[in-house]
Amino acid sequence: MIDSATPTRNEKVALIHGFASTPLLLKRLERQIAAAGFGTQRYGYFSLIGDIEAFAQRFAKTLEKIDHEANVERLHIVAHSLGGLVARRALQIYRPEHLGRVVFLASPHRGLYAGRFWGGLLNLFRCRAVAQMSDVPGSYVNQLAAPDFEFAAIAATYDHLVPEQSARLEGCSDYRIYPTMHTALLLRQDVAHDICNYLEHGRFLDASLTKEAS
Repeated sequence: MIDSATPTRNEKVALIHGFASTPLLLKRLERQIAAAGFGTQRYGYFSLIGDIEAFAQRFAKTLEKIDHEANVERLHIVAHSLGGLVARRALQIYRPEHLGRVVFLASPHRGLYAGRFWGGLLNLFRCRAVAQMSDVPGSYVNQLAAPDFEFAAIAATYDHLVPEQSARLEGCSDYRIYPTMHTALLLRQDVAHDICNYLEHGRFLDASLTKEAS
């Protein structure tokens, strides 16, 4: 876990990356969120071995630790790709007393065709998370309970990993699709601005549901 510079507000954002990724890819987004005055903490996990349940158990412990920090009045979560599924399950395991808002970035809430196609093979190598992200009705991800917390979702038009229909989740308080690719969402300044506005105000910059950003 890596903390940012001194924040100007008593709110902290836990950032969690996706499959086959690293906290380093969250660094640019973290800097932009920190510049808006939020405290930040990047969370890393080795996603190539293990399953979503194990990842979530460990992330829940991190959320509990942050939740008990003396200067944290609100704890937000920004999660990319698989990290969104880990966060959803972690919040079932431990619900922070100071939970704020959650932003999902291209998370496969309805599963992936690739999970169905590659899951069985990768299970042989103890990479069980891919099969859990299958788009079949009985998969792990499709059995997760619907979120009962305030959240928004962001998707990418040219995402060849997570299609828009999987990234959008019923019950979101705002939603936007950007004309970019899966990982590039983490690098766009306008995405970071939208995230910060949502964390502070509960809506994206123009409060426009499903509006494609320019």
